Amino acid sequence: MAKFDGLRCSRYSGGVGGPNIRGLLLGRQPQYAPDRSVDTLHVALDVSIDFRRRSLAGICRTSVKSFRDGVKTLEFDAVDLRILSARVDGRPVRHRVKERRLLLSLPKALVEGQQAEVEIRYQVSDPKTGLHFVYPGKHNPRNPVQVWSQSQPDDARYWFPCHDNPHEKATSEMRITVPKGFMAISNGALLETSRRAASVTYHWRMSRPHSIYLISLAAGRFSEITERWEDIPITYYCEKGREDDARRGFAKTVKVLDFFSRVTGVRYPYEKYAQVAVAEYPGGMEHTTCTTQTDAVLIDRRAALDNDLDLLVAHELAHQWFGDLVTCRDWSHAWLNEGFATYFEVLFQEHDKGIDEAEYELFHNARVYFDEDGKRYRRAIVCNTYKYPWVLFDRHTYEKGAWALHMLRYELGEAVWWKSVSHYLNKFRDKSVETLDLITAVEEASGLNMRPFFDQWIFRPGYPVFRAQYHWEQRGRKAAVWLLQTQDSSEEGLFKVPLEIRFEGRGWTRTFKERVGSKEHRFSYALPGEPLNVEIDPDHRILKRLSLRKPHSMWMHQLRDGPSAWSRHEAAAEVARWGDEDSLALLERAIRKEAFWGAACEMIRALGSAGTEGAYRRLLNLIRLPHPKARRAVVEALGGFRRPETARFLKPLAMRDSSLHVVAEACRGLGALRDARWRGLLESKLKENSYRDIISSGALSGIAASRDPKALELLRRASRPPHGYYHRAQALRSLAQYAPISSEVVPWICELAFDPDERFNLLAIATLGQLEDERALPTLEKLQNDPNSRVRTYADEAIARIRAGIEPKGPKKP
Repeated sequence: MAKFDGLRCSRYSGGVGGPNIRGLLLGRQPQYAPDRSVDTLHVALDVSIDFRRRSLAGICRTSVKSFRDGVKTLEFDAVDLRILSARVDGRPVRHRVKERRLLLSLPKALVEGQQAEVEIRYQVSDPKTGLHFVYPGKHNPRNPVQVWSQSQPDDARYWFPCHDNPHEKATSEMRITVPKGFMAISNGALLETSRRAASVTYHWRMSRPHSIYLISLAAGRFSEITERWEDIPITYYCEKGREDDARRGFAKTVKVLDFFSRVTGVRYPYEKYAQVAVAEYPGGMEHTTCTTQTDAVLIDRRAALDNDLDLLVAHELAHQWFGDLVTCRDWSHAWLNEGFATYFEVLFQEHDKGIDEAEYELFHNARVYFDEDGKRYRRAIVCNTYKYPWVLFDRHTYEKGAWALHMLRYELGEAVWWKSVSHYLNKFRDKSVETLDLITAVEEASGLNMRPFFDQWIFRPGYPVFRAQYHWEQRGRKAAVWLLQTQDSSEEGLFKVPLEIRFEGRGWTRTFKERVGSKEHRFSYALPGEPLNVEIDPDHRILKRLSLRKPHSMWMHQLRDGPSAWSRHEAAAEVARWGDEDSLALLERAIRKEAFWGAACEMIRALGSAGTEGAYRRLLNLIRLPHPKARRAVVEALGGFRRPETARFLKPLAMRDSSLHVVAEACRGLGALRDARWRGLLESKLKENSYRDIISSGALSGIAASRDPKALELLRRASRPPHGYYHRAQALRSLAQYAPISSEVVPWICELAFDPDERFNLLAIATLGQLEDERALPTLEKLQNDPNSRVRTYADEAIARIRAGIEPKGPKKP
C-alpha cells in the first residue's frame, strides 16, 4: 500500500516521534498468524450500496474446507456488523458475536477435508473503517459521491465477515448493486452488468486466489478509459470530466507493466489491470487487478510540468507480483510486499528516466530511513512485536527493505539476482510466504548461503557508520585509507559488507574490492601516481553513513567531474561547508553545468546552507534556471535569507511562473520577510485554484511566516470547510505555528481531530503531539478508542509525546 507523503504506498509515515515510542508502538508481545480450523476456498459477496444512508446490505457466501476432524464451530472476524442470519449448507445455524468474532455453531462437526458453504446476511451502517463513503457535506461541499474499500492490514472485518489475515487466500467474486448512473468496480473480470429501472448490478469474479485484504469495492460516477498491453485490458476510472488528467497521471502504466513482466521473467499473471482514482484516499492500494489510487493522480496540464505520480503507479503495479501473487504470511514479514514494491519503483526509474533518477530515489530512501531510525525507533525489518499491524508500515519496511534488496542485487550479481527473483515468484505464486521462503528461493537459484546476509540486514537492526581518512604516501607511491566502524557495537555489532574503493587519476582509474568486517581497517594501494580523487562505495551499493577526510582538491574535482550525480551533489555538501568565495563560485558553476535536476537541487541547498553574503548573491544569479525544480530550490533557498531586497526578485515569481511550486515558494519567501506590503498579494493567491492547492498552500505558509496576530482568524477559517484537503492541511500546519502566542490554537485543532477525512484527522492528531500541550490529552484519549487502528496509533504516539514533555524527568545522573 502507498502513502501520500511524496505520493507512494499508504504507510505510517510517523506521527510525532519522541521518547519511549519504540516500546509504545512495537511493544514486547510477539504476534503470530492465527490458527485456522478451516481453509477459505471462495468468498462471494452480494452487496447493495445506499449512498444516502451511507450503508451496505450484504450477503457473504464463503466456501470453506476443514483442516481436521471435529470442527464444531466456524469463526469469522466481524466488527460492527449487524448480523441478520447465518446458514451452513443451506440450513440455519445459531450464531453469536464474541470479542470481535462471529461464531457459528454447527449441528454436526466437520471431518478433515469436508467442505461447507456458509451464507451470512448482514448490514453495515456508517462504517468507521474498512469501507469509506465520500460525500459532499460540511467537511467538503465539493466532494463527489463515492464509496471505496481499504482493508489493509486488518479492516476487511469492518465491512464483511471473513478470515481477515494475509495468509488466508481464496478466489472471490462480488455482485455490487448501485443506483443508476453509478459504476462499481472490483477484482477480476466483469462477468455481467444487469440494469434495472433505478439500479445497476455489476458482477465481478477473481479466478485466482488472493488474500482477503485485497478484495476491493469502489463505486462512483466514473468515466472509463481503456488501453491494452498485449492481450491484457488496461482500464482507468475517474470522475467524469477528468479524463485527460487521468491519461496524464496513468501514462506510464503500460510501460511499467511491460518492464516488470520482462525483468521478473513472470508475465503479468492476471486477466486485467485497472486503476480507480477516488477522493479522500490516502495514497494507493494494490487490490488484485484493480488498484485504488488517490485522485491526486489526476494531473492537469500545468501541474504536469514538474509533477508526476510515476512512482506511485509503479509501486502499486509491482505489488501485483510482490504482495498479490506472492503475499507475506503475516505482517511481521510485510517487507516482502512493501520492500519489493519500493525497490521496483527504483528499478523502473532507472529503466524509464536513467540511473541518476534511480540513485536519487535511493538517496531519499536512505535519508528518510535514517531519520526514522535516529528520531523515532530502531528495529529489525522483520519484527513480530507490535501493538497494531499498521505500525509496521514504516520506513524500516519500505525504504530499508528496498535498500536490502538493492544490496542483495549487488551481492548476487545481475544475472543471479534476476534468476532468484523469477524463481521466488514462480515457486510461491498464489501462496503466502515468510522471509525464510525468500532465502530458500535465493539459495536454490544461486547455490550461495544467504543466511549471513539476511541475518545482518533483515533480522538485525541498524546499519554501519564509517569514518574514513585518505592520505598519499609519496615515497612509496601508495594511497593509504584508514576505515573505522563507529556505530555503537554494543547494540548492533559490526557489519560485514563488501566495499569498493575507487581512485581516479590522470587517464586512469583503479577500483579495489574489500570485505570489511572489523572495527578498524588500514588499506594501502600502489597506484600509477597520486590520484585526483578517491571515493568509497562510489556506486552507492551499501546502506551506510560515511564521513571521509580527504584533500580539498579531491572534493573540488569530485564536484566538477564526479562520475555520477550522487557523487557530485555529495561533494557539493562538503564544499559548501568551507564558505569562502572561491568555493561558492565553484558551486555556482557546478550548478549551472549540472545536467540532472536532482543533483542541482541538492547543490542549491548546499549553497544556501552557507548562509553568507556570497551565497546569497550567487543564488540570485541562479534565479532564472530553466529547470522548474531547480528554480524552485533556488527560490526556497533565497527565502531562508529573509532579506528585504529579495522581494523584488520574489514578487514577479509569486505573480506568475510556469511552475506551480515556484509560485508557492515565492509566496512563502515573501511572507517570511514579515512586510505588510505583501499581505494583499498573498491573500489574492489564496483564491487561485491549482493542483493539490499548491499555490494557496504557499500563500498560507507565507501568511503564517509573517507571525502577524491579525492572520490568526484567517488561518482558522482556512483550516475549515468549504476549503479542500490540501488547503486545510496547510492552514492547520500554519495555525500550529501560532500556538506559542495564542491560547486558542490548541482547542481549535482539537476540534479538527475528528474530521471525517482520515488524512486530515491524522494530521491534526500528529500536530497536537508536536505542540506538547496537555490540554489536548482529553481529545487524544478519546481517539485512543477509535475503531481505526491508524487513528489509535497516532493518538498513542501524540499522548506519549505530551506526557514526556509535562512529567518531571527526575534528577540528572552525575
